[in-house]
Amino acid sequence: MSAAFPLKITSIAADAARLLAQSEGSHGLIRVGVDVVSISGFGLTMATKGGAAFVRTRFTEAEQAYCDGRPERLAARWAAKEAVAKAIGTGFRGLRPRQIEIVHHPWGEPTVSNFGTDPWPNGAGGWQWSLSLAHEGDAAIAVALAVAGVADSGNGEGPAVAAPRAEKPNDEPMSLDKKGGHP
Repeated sequence: MSAAFPLKITSIAADAARLLAQSEGSHGLIRVGVDVVSISGFGLTMATKGGAAFVRTRFTEAEQAYCDGRPERLAARWAAKEAVAKAIGTGFRGLRPRQIEIVHHPWGEPTVSNFGTDPWPNGAGGWQWSLSLAHEGDAAIAVALAVAGVADSGNGEGPAVAAPRAEKPNDEPMSLDKKGGHP
C-alpha cells in the first residue's frame, strides 16, 4: 500500500475489484444498490399485529432462524433485500423479497442466494454478487454489488452468489458487531 493511501481494502472493495477483473471482456455491467433501514422503525413494524406475517412472508426460514427475532439483524437483511432489488434496477417489480435470501459463508461473509425456482428480472438470479451489511445505533445499512450479464460459476440458473472462496482470506478484515457476531 502506498503512503498516500494507507487504508486496508475492505471486503466489498476487494470483491468489487475481483468482480471487475472477472467482467473484463465479457461486457458485464457493474450494478450497485444501497439501502438504509431504521432499526427502531423495523422493530415497531415487527411488534404490530401484522408484524409476524411480514417477517414470515418476506424472510426465509433460514433467515428467520439466523436472526432469532433480533430487529437489528432483520433490518440489516431487509436493507440487503432492498439493495439487491435496487441493483437489479426493477425494485420488487417481478421479484418477491423472499426470493432474495441472505446467507453466510462459513467465515461469516454475507452473500445473496436465489431462493426458490422463480426467475429474477433481467436474469439477475445468475449474476455474481457481493454484499456488505452493518448496523449501528438505529441504522442498518446494506450495499449490494453485482456484475450484470456475467453468470455465476454454475449454469447461470443457480444461486446468485459471488464465486466462493475456500477460506476467509487473511488480508481482509472481518466486520463484527458490538456483541461479537455478524449483522
